[in-house]
Amino acid sequence: MWLRNCWYVIAWDHEIPPADSPTLFTRTVLGEPVLVYRTQAGELVALEDRCCHRHAPLSVGRREGDCVRCGYHGLKFDRMGQCVEAPGIEIIPAKAKVKRYPLVLRNKWVFVWMGDPALAEDALLPDNFS
Repeated sequence: MWLRNCWYVIAWDHEIPPADSPTLFTRTVLGEPVLVYRTQAGELVALEDRCCHRHAPLSVGRREGDCVRCGYHGLKFDRMGQCVEAPGIEIIPAKAKVKRYPLVLRNKWVFVWMGDPALAEDALLPDNFS
């Protein structure tokens, strides 16, 4: 049993590859696989590292701009976790999505919130300057 509604350090800032890198970064936090990458604008994004279709790891797929494409069946997810493209399907179901985690960069540490996203507040971040 883990505490979910709190911030966890997932990485150092320098561990997350730059936006122009094809490399995807993944960690397991509280038993859940989490994919972290940077958008073209440099924003950090954390998504569930498990495709909603067959649970293949998105981290073994590829980056396409600010999106990630699953290497198993080719579903493409935007930075919000919504599936925006699926081969052979014109209308994508709204339920085709992966979980997005709140993420904050503070003092070169990357923090992820594993609980209810509505409860994630930057004010709850621990003071890591002391």
